[in-house]
Amino acid sequence: MLALMLLTACEANDPTTKASGITQAFPEIIEPHNPEQAEQSGDVVVLLEGIRNRDKWNTFMKNVKKKHQDQIRVTKYTIEGGSIIHELIYDGTAIQFTYDDSRDLYGSKQGMKTDTCKGIGTMKSEQGHIFYVLTGCEKEEDAFSISKR
Repeated sequence: MLALMLLTACEANDPTTKASGITQAFPEIIEPHNPEQAEQSGDVVVLLEGIRNRDKWNTFMKNVKKKHQDQIRVTKYTIEGGSIIHELIYDGTAIQFTYDDSRDLYGSKQGMKTDTCKGIGTMKSEQGHIFYVLTGCEKEEDAFSISKR
């Protein structure tokens, strides 16, 4: 009985178990977090010249549409080469969004920001490009976007 209680207590404090029910932690970020390392870690990598691991984004979008739990990390690189990390955890009803620009030379240096959003929609830019954007967010509506193409 004591062993069972200890095992249960250890599971309750496991940092890889999220309240949303998703139990897989994001891969550790290896510094410097360059595009090749981010891609190998399974991140969707957004560079000026295009997107790597787009299939992972497409799978995430399909799961959101089907209301299946999923999570994804998107790492965007600035023109100067700084990385901005976005982690999205979908629990079947809402998206927990984390934004970290601490590795960007021009980032806010205020640490990670979090938000809760109701979903993902699309937006068209003045140039005609279509982007996925988080919608129904509690704090900021324009904190995340990724090109649809």
